[in-house]
Amino acid sequence: MFHICSNLQGGLPVGPETGYPIGPTSENAMTFGTFSLNGHEYPLGHLDPFEVTVAAKDPLASPAVLRVICSHHVFSVKWDDNEHTADHEFTYNKERRAFCPVRYGCSIEIEDIVKYHINGKAYVSKDGKGISRHLFYAVADSIPYPVVFDLAKAKHIPEVDGIMRIISAYQKPLLPARNKLQSINFARLVHQKCPPKTK
Repeated sequence: MFHICSNLQGGLPVGPETGYPIGPTSENAMTFGTFSLNGHEYPLGHLDPFEVTVAAKDPLASPAVLRVICSHHVFSVKWDDNEHTADHEFTYNKERRAFCPVRYGCSIEIEDIVKYHINGKAYVSKDGKGISRHLFYAVADSIPYPVVFDLAKAKHIPEVDGIMRIISAYQKPLLPARNKLQSINFARLVHQKCPPKTK
């Protein structure tokens, strides 16, 4: 069992359109520590916030700096009383979920996936609520592994232009092939959503 409460007043902010927890803000992003299950330790340091620089398509334009923050959804699943026991419990800001070793294993690659794809394309797919989301299209154990994210301007950190929140990442066998999804150059998307600040 593992409980985390952020220092955000009022708890974890939730996206108004989706109901997804969007994670801590960049100013007070936190680490998840280590989860213990059945005598095994699962360190979560690979999900600490990190920064990437995204070059503009125009060589004369300034690059954008993103701070990447991961949601706890990338290593946990929705709680099910019939399936999960107390030792699986992971509670973050009153949201009760279950630690998932499979999602955890896949999440180890998230930082590498992000760094690989920032020079390529992002894709668009609809989530379970029919809302269009941006994602990086990766593969884990021959199964599509979409890393779903949103982008927002960084308002209070001078050296960071945007916040990239990884809101979900899990294997999705029924995800259509890349060539069936709408795509956009990631650099173009970043410079539309969170262009570099005037220095």
